[in-house]
Amino acid sequence: MSDNAGSRSSAPAAAESFSIVRVLILLLVAATVAGGVYFAVFQERGPRPRQKFTGQVLLNGKPVTVGAVMTQSVDDEYDVGIGELDKEGRFELNTNGVEGATEGTHRVAVSSMAPGIPPRPLVPNKYLAQGTTPLTITVSSDPSKNHVVLELEGEVEAPPALQGPPGGGAPAGAPAGAPAGAPGAAPAESPAPTPTEPQAAPADPAAAATPAQPQ
Repeated sequence: MSDNAGSRSSAPAAAESFSIVRVLILLLVAATVAGGVYFAVFQERGPRPRQKFTGQVLLNGKPVTVGAVMTQSVDDEYDVGIGELDKEGRFELNTNGVEGATEGTHRVAVSSMAPGIPPRPLVPNKYLAQGTTPLTITVSSDPSKNHVVLELEGEVEAPPALQGPPGGGAPAGAPAGAPAGAPGAAPAESPAPTPTEPQAAPADPAAAATPAQPQ
């Protein structure tokens, strides 16, 4: 009787262990199949081809000649390109250091800033960042379609005014001695000293005490 009871108690444990092993094997097989399918698709598709892409940037009809065009593929955030602007606002894209841009659609930002503290934007703020720019380009396998004129519109916003440090004092970047709240102001002039009357020299006591010599 005791042998039969022991056999019956060990049977559920063995069945549970077998179920866990079977689940692990099924998961391993599923992962292997999924990886194989992904690898096969990737190998078949391969890297997207690059095409030469050129363009020009205009703001209200005038060339933007400072800065660069920055692109980012809508399908791959790490697929980024850059094209430096020349004196006529023209550019040619390079992607990850390689000439050309990958085929497909890309968002376009225009990074154009004048040096200073803080830097002054030379285009409206909405064009400066990938998250706000309305500009896009499409790189085609047809080279004749890979040129664009990006026409920017709007007024350039002024940078925020410099603020003084807490507790008063001159703002950062202001000349030494500038009063608080007046960025770049010249220091106040000190009042001129008041002229004084010249004082007569005191008489020599020794000379005053000496009697006059008889003639």
